[in-house]
Amino acid sequence: MQVNSFSDVIIAVALAAIPVIGGYIGKVITGNSKATTLINVLSPLAKDAIVVMQKLGVTQYLVGEAKKSGAVDIVKNALESLGINGTNEDLIKNAIEKEYALLIGELEKTYPQMTVDQESAAKADELAKVQQALADAQAKVNALQN
Repeated sequence: MQVNSFSDVIIAVALAAIPVIGGYIGKVITGNSKATTLINVLSPLAKDAIVVMQKLGVTQYLVGEAKKSGAVDIVKNALESLGINGTNEDLIKNAIEKEYALLIGELEKTYPQMTVDQESAAKADELAKVQQALADAQAKVNALQN
């Protein structure tokens, strides 16, 4: 290599240092079992948490932010049970958003979400059943009193 200027020397040294620095960073990350464990489990935990919240959304109406915060809590608890405490919440949110983006088409087909109207209809049905049970109980009380 022919050196024409001082900047050529700096560029050559920088290019030679990149693999060394990258190797060192890789060694530090793989040497840190907590980071390795986090890298290995975060994506599957996020995916499972999303599926759980989608399943919950089949039987009750949940807004998107409620599902997301529920999924974050699930992942946090799972990580804590693995002994990984103090994980950055933004890291968890990003993992959940990434997995959600990958799964959204399949999730909507598999777990159709309850709408506000469906929730209102379900509550009205439940109220009607309870009122009917109350009327039946009152009729039984009246029959026993006579």
